[in-house]
Amino acid sequence: MKVKARIAPMACPQKYWDKTTEVEVRTDIPEEIIAEIIALWPDLKTGRAKDQAAKKSMIEIYNTLYNTNYSVRTNCGSCIAACFDGIKKIYKEYSKD
Repeated sequence: MKVKARIAPMACPQKYWDKTTEVEVRTDIPEEIIAEIIALWPDLKTGRAKDQAAKKSMIEIYNTLYNTNYSVRTNCGSCIAACFDGIKKIYKEYSKD
């Protein structure tokens, strides 16, 4: 099950999550959230959150933007990867790098 949870095209057999292949970037993101993502990115850019506070912030922002309900204490690789990918796409879209 741990392997299935990390593979985006796999769905949960008990219907806890659907399969996904990509994260859509929202276009109506408030400026304060964009600023928050840009400020948080240095703590996430390696693909691994610098600390628990960074991981919690990443998940909270993702939940706010995409109306999801991921637990901020999750250790599910698939859930964390989905949050990271969503935040990364927004960072790439709005950062000046």
